[in-house]
Amino acid sequence: MITIPASLLRRVYDHTEASYPYECCGLMIGAIGENKEVHAFRTCKNLNTERAHDRYDMDPLDMLRVEREFENSPWDIIGIYHSHPDHPSRPSQTDTDRAWPAYSYVIISVQKGSEKPARELHQQKIARNPKWRDTSTAGRGYIVNVGSISSFVG
Repeated sequence: MITIPASLLRRVYDHTEASYPYECCGLMIGAIGENKEVHAFRTCKNLNTERAHDRYDMDPLDMLRVEREFENSPWDIIGIYHSHPDHPSRPSQTDTDRAWPAYSYVIISVQKGSEKPARELHQQKIARNPKWRDTSTAGRGYIVNVGSISSFVG
């Protein structure tokens, strides 16, 4: 499960809307305990210039910068978010092929410049059951995946 406070989620949504009609990406920073809790995020540059409308290639220098920023902190990079301009927040084949097993992924659909509910993607769960349902807790400002690895619902 991953939890994102409403104030941070709103800023992520602002990033995805400002980047429209292109995909954007960023890193979620937080702590891993019983669940993953996001405490900060950092925007990253999308290096994909040929297909920026439907692909992102995160700048590895951005990831290195964030790793260094938090190296003496109790927080670490726990996931990646990116947008899907004018497409659902379901993972594409590219998303699942490129996902790193240790990270959580949040996909935000941006339709005509406005965000739609985000979804969380866990690489381990995709391999078992690629079915999706909206896991946002409307009105509470958090994204929470209520599934488990063995019975993915999310």
